[in-house]
Amino acid sequence: MSETPSDRLINLFGALALGVSDCIRAVAAEAMPAGGETAAALVVIGHDAALSIDQLSRVLRMSHPGAVRLVDRLVGLGLVERRPSDSDRRIMHLVLTEAGVAQREKLLALRHDVLLTLLDKVSARDRGALERAADAILASLPQNALSALTICRFCNEQCCPDCPMDQYGPVQSPA
Repeated sequence: MSETPSDRLINLFGALALGVSDCIRAVAAEAMPAGGETAAALVVIGHDAALSIDQLSRVLRMSHPGAVRLVDRLVGLGLVERRPSDSDRRIMHLVLTEAGVAQREKLLALRHDVLLTLLDKVSARDRGALERAADAILASLPQNALSALTICRFCNEQCCPDCPMDQYGPVQSPA
C-alpha cells in the first residue's frame, strides 16, 4: 500500500491542472476567436473523421442543439463539412476542410508551445518521472471511449503513439 499524498501535493496538483488548462484555453481563444468550444471541436473532429454531431455533443458535454449551432459556426467559417454516412443517411459525419486541418494544426502547435514553455522549467530527470506519473493518472481517468476522447479533446494524437486512451477504441453512437 502506498503512502497517502500530502495535502500540499493534492492542492498543488489541483492548481497545476487548472493553471495548465487555463494556459491551453488562452492560446486556443486567441487562435479561434469564435469562442466557446470551437477550438476543442476542431481538434476532436480531426481525431475521427467519422464523428457525428451527436458524438461531438457528448464528447464536448454540450446539448445536441448547442453542438448543432457549433457545427453550423464551423461550417460557416469554412473549417468543417457535413457528409452523409455510407451506412445511415440520417447521420452526418463531420470532416475537416483543408482550412480546418490548417487551423487544427495551428491550435495544436500553439498548445505544444505553451506546454513546452511550462515543461522547460522542469529538469530532464524530473520530466521522466512526470511523464510516468501523467501516464498512470491519465490511464485511470476514463471509463469508456467517450470519456477518453473527452479527456483528449485538445490532444495531438500524433505525439502519443502509446496513448493510454487507445484501449477504449472509437466513440460509438448510442443505440
